[in-house]
Amino acid sequence: MYTKVFEIRVDASPEKVWEFHSSARALLKLTPPKMRLRLLGKDLDVFEGAIHEMRFMLFGFIPCAWRTKIDQVTPPYGFTDQAERSPFAYWRHRHDFIPDGEGTLIRDIVVYEMPFGKLGKAVHKLRLSKDIERVFAYRHHVTKQALESSRR
Repeated sequence: MYTKVFEIRVDASPEKVWEFHSSARALLKLTPPKMRLRLLGKDLDVFEGAIHEMRFMLFGFIPCAWRTKIDQVTPPYGFTDQAERSPFAYWRHRHDFIPDGEGTLIRDIVVYEMPFGKLGKAVHKLRLSKDIERVFAYRHHVTKQALESSRR
């Protein structure tokens, strides 16, 4: 199992951060364009028990399906999504929106496990670990831009 923690502070209230993240539609902005994300299914809002389904391109050329269940929903302070179907053997992502003075500390905690034993570990070491870090750097950059530009 691997754990990664990503944090960024934004000059926006937890309520504004929640509003931005409270729909799977946010993923269309938060996912790098080369991944070509498409949302599927009916549930798009973030609520207890929601199922979000999507397709994207892994490494830019491998089509992947992703189905995740939303739980531990605590508006405006966060929620968890756990993959029921994904390229990972296990994926759990906690989104925390922590009040921080006039702003919010956004903390993403991702716990995941690679499939395919030693081969999966090698792919993780050679490429996927850095790809995950780049995706979350992109997400945080886009989030900060969107929330802070809306305050101006």
